[in-house]
Amino acid sequence: MRTKSFIAIAVLPLLLFGCAYNKTMASSSVLGAKSGSLTDPEIAAIVTNANQGEIDQANAVVNRLSSSDVKAFAQMMINDHTAALGSARDLFTHRNITAMENAPSRPLAAGSQQLISTLSNASGMALDHAYMQAQIDEHQWLLNALDTSLIPSAQTSDVKALLRTQRTAVAAHLDRAKQVMGSMMH
Repeated sequence: MRTKSFIAIAVLPLLLFGCAYNKTMASSSVLGAKSGSLTDPEIAAIVTNANQGEIDQANAVVNRLSSSDVKAFAQMMINDHTAALGSARDLFTHRNITAMENAPSRPLAAGSQQLISTLSNASGMALDHAYMQAQIDEHQWLLNALDTSLIPSAQTSDVKALLRTQRTAVAAHLDRAKQVMGSMMH
């Protein structure tokens, strides 16, 4: 019982950060954007920052995680988001789309760095739990953003197709993150 209390106390600051991060992302204008209000260069910045953030976060913790399931999830984030980022960059280069930083893309980069900093102070089960909660929050936010703003705003069919492909991966990552988190609670 004492171990569970310690874990709860150790995880609390990280969960509070996760809630603040999630509120920052929820208030980002991506979710409030109307169809057609984002340009392909703005979408390119969002897609680039989202994928790079996932890679950076996973790289920052993968060797410090304690659960083999959480380590496997982090490695999947590195592999899948590296591939997704490469595909996106290839498409943007082919279509002469230059990423343009914007109000929705900036909090992704800043939030990712802030999360990495916060996670650097955690270890053991507290780190595993905080990382997985952040993954659930981030993937849920991105799934919502894809559905409500990014896909409807895409100006070219190639960008729209890329976003639909990445949406499928984001949904699968969210489902897997929830499964891993659920297994940690038992």
